[in-house]
Amino acid sequence: MLDAKGLVLMQKENGILTDELGSYEIESGLELVYKAYVEQNTVKLFLTTDRDVEDDEYNEIYENYNIEGLERNRFKVEEIEEEYNPVWCIKFKFEEEHSIVEDKLNLAIGYHENEINRIYEEIKNKKEL
Repeated sequence: MLDAKGLVLMQKENGILTDELGSYEIESGLELVYKAYVEQNTVKLFLTTDRDVEDDEYNEIYENYNIEGLERNRFKVEEIEEEYNPVWCIKFKFEEEHSIVEDKLNLAIGYHENEINRIYEEIKNKKEL
């Protein structure tokens, strides 16, 4: 289990991480963050699973993930299917106000953590039948 609580956002320009834009305290779910950076004033937060998923779980996780919950909170969401495990890119506008970005990061990561746990439970229950 990860004890870290901080997520550092870096500016990405021409494929290179350049400047640190801020360090944000994450309440829970940091182990689900694949990577994060800011590009063209947009935060790109890549979220994944906390373990390698089995082949039969891969599609089921995507199919059962409720993207609309994130979209209702004004996040843009893209499924990144070329990764080994399911990955979603959550996008939102970067703000200079530290607390706004921190709140949005925690909202997105917290929602994702709840969704992944809900889906894991559904998969587990199906396997027990």
